[in-house]
Amino acid sequence: MKFSSVQSVLAFAVSLNLALGYAASPGIGTVTSPGAFRLDRATVISNGTLFEGSLIETGTASSSVQVSNGARLSLTADSRGRIFGDRLVLEKGSGTLENSIGFKLVALGLTIQPERANSTGNIVIENRNRIQVRSSSGALRVLNANGQLVANLSAGSALAFEPQGGPSNATRVLGCLEQKAEHYLVTDEVTNVTVEVAGSGVANEAGNRVEITGTLDPAATPSGKATQLVRVREVRRVTKGCGSSAAAAGGAKGPGISGAATGTIAIIGGVAAAAVLGGLAAADALPGQATNASSR
Repeated sequence: MKFSSVQSVLAFAVSLNLALGYAASPGIGTVTSPGAFRLDRATVISNGTLFEGSLIETGTASSSVQVSNGARLSLTADSRGRIFGDRLVLEKGSGTLENSIGFKLVALGLTIQPERANSTGNIVIENRNRIQVRSSSGALRVLNANGQLVANLSAGSALAFEPQGGPSNATRVLGCLEQKAEHYLVTDEVTNVTVEVAGSGVANEAGNRVEITGTLDPAATPSGKATQLVRVREVRRVTKGCGSSAAAAGGAKGPGISGAATGTIAIIGGVAAAAVLGGLAAADALPGQATNASSR
């Protein structure tokens, strides 16, 4: 056999193996749309089969995705995302999660995951630094790139998030400082995240509404309902007693408005968060926010 013939046979064998391998890959779901869309860079009409890592790009119409595990989600027009068996990595535009327990959405390095099966929510990439997350029903949890909880969203609430360029453990929270046995807890009024705080001056402010700045200690085990422990750098009393924050405590409760005062910005795990109305969504940028939180 001539050398060129051997090359042809080998090339054919490689192509055949690749084709068979692709055909044997199990589909992880389907995507449908009333119009044309792109699936793995190819134009598709009406519907297509999804595989692990498939890239979906919507055109002028939205697309609906049904994942084999039962999760449902949709991408609005002019959106782009990569789909996997347990998550959608949103790269552009916006997506909605439905019936998605065990499934999550990732955007700008943040993970948005449902608390229960009936949780639904919408995630919008506003720009390369900011996303908006709105919980329509149930509840959503937002985690940073290190898996640390940065927000709890109840039904009807919405927050905007900006991962900061500073240390990933930079923290600033506002809320009532409660003493539980020998431990001190604060539930942040913006994000509804409860943290244990430890450091100089903390005990003196128990029972007051305070602003805490410090750093998360990922190696520490927090007490009670707290999800993380913050080593305090500064404690600032906002009001004596907690009566003024009683109605606000518990996080974002209104239709797009945080429970805390308009414009209040929390930073947890190096991620800034604020109400969609009057907070981050109203600001063009937050340059150096993590640095400011550490130096206040």
